[in-house]
Amino acid sequence: MSLPPGLIIRAGTPGDAAFIQRVHEEAIRGLGPRAYSRAQVESWASGLTPDGYVRAMNQAGERFLLAEPATGGGRLASFCSFAGNRIVGLYTHPQWAGRGVGGALLGRAEAAIVADGHERIGITATLGGRAFYEKHGYRVIQARDSRTRGGLFVAVLEMEKRFTEASGHATSFPLS
Repeated sequence: MSLPPGLIIRAGTPGDAAFIQRVHEEAIRGLGPRAYSRAQVESWASGLTPDGYVRAMNQAGERFLLAEPATGGGRLASFCSFAGNRIVGLYTHPQWAGRGVGGALLGRAEAAIVADGHERIGITATLGGRAFYEKHGYRVIQARDSRTRGGLFVAVLEMEKRFTEASGHATSFPLS
């Protein structure tokens, strides 16, 4: 999927942590109410700090891809983070939602994960993200409840996408 004009994708660094936090919170608060109550959204958005992203990068080996205006300025359109064979987070600022930014970041992250030798990619998706991930070849494995940082529970979906070893293309497998 192509990136909207005027945006670039680059690797995130610890110096980007405050900008990542801002787009994370704005995405949760702006898009979260499509699937969750206001209390659940606020519980989900609570507790985010720049230090958390720095720890994820430096200690957990999480890699971040950022989409931002080519002119810079610290305003991110979206970010995608991943570690091992999992997409850890994909958040898009509401003003950029539905414009291909998330799909472009997801595609780049998937390519990196497959290049690292993984044949499956997993994600814990929100109910609001289901259609997006299904459009990109993911299948629901199971539904479950997840505790937010603020302590409330929200329904989430464990989803997976498999790739054939030889081609790197997604394949469809029946759910069992």
